[in-house]
Amino acid sequence: MDIHFVSSANPDDEDRFAPMLLQALRPLLDRLPIAYTLQIRTATGQVLQHSRADVPAARQEAAPQEEAVADGFSLPLASRPSFD
Repeated sequence: MDIHFVSSANPDDEDRFAPMLLQALRPLLDRLPIAYTLQIRTATGQVLQHSRADVPAARQEAAPQEEAVADGFSLPLASRPSFD
């Protein structure tokens, strides 16, 4: 999957916003049982990147009764966010 996010921010604001976006997306992606690379390239050419190459064993071996489907992803119940 390759996702592109196009911003209307000016280049200086993109440079300030990019690290915050990376920090916000990491916990979301780390909940999924996938290996991934997240790369953000700003208009000024700044590149921020984070990768996770391994899938944690606990995610690989989760019992079916311990999982629930949320927004199309199978996530362990303990990992599901609370929106209360």
